[in-house]
Amino acid sequence: MLAKLKTFTVVELMGAGFDGFVPFARIKQQYSPSDGGIPRSPGVYVVVRPSTDHPEFIAKGFGGTHKARKANVPVAELEAKWVAGASVVYIGKASQRSKLDGLWGRIDEYAKAGRPGMTHNHSGGERIWQLADARDLRVAWKVVADRTEKKLEEAMISAFVERYGRLPFGNRSST
Repeated sequence: MLAKLKTFTVVELMGAGFDGFVPFARIKQQYSPSDGGIPRSPGVYVVVRPSTDHPEFIAKGFGGTHKARKANVPVAELEAKWVAGASVVYIGKASQRSKLDGLWGRIDEYAKAGRPGMTHNHSGGERIWQLADARDLRVAWKVVADRTEKKLEEAMISAFVERYGRLPFGNRSST
């Protein structure tokens, strides 16, 4: 699986086998193993903010709509959920669904969630689109064996909570 993460830095995540670290605006589907795109495999992904400084929050985020509702929450709620010192703002999983889209499909849904006017199917992590620097966020992924992604996601969130005392900023629950 994955050695227990302690700091959740880009260097540590890379050492643990995470690939990518690309802005949402530059994600692309993988068509060959070496093209730098996101594979259609099961796995875990993280959203990383390049800075650990306290962010500026915006009242109306960059995101689209999910099931006809805008995802914005009050800035006071964002302030209360912020995790000081953490660069990882979201941890998620991608299962091998019937469309066989895995990581690519799930991350692409998340990217659509950050585009104004887009409807999307990613209801988790919507808070990140209310970061003033949301356009600078990076996404990274780790391919895992089918049906192990949930266990790895849970282990990573548990390690994050152990380190920071709370869930990543964009996560609403531990699973």
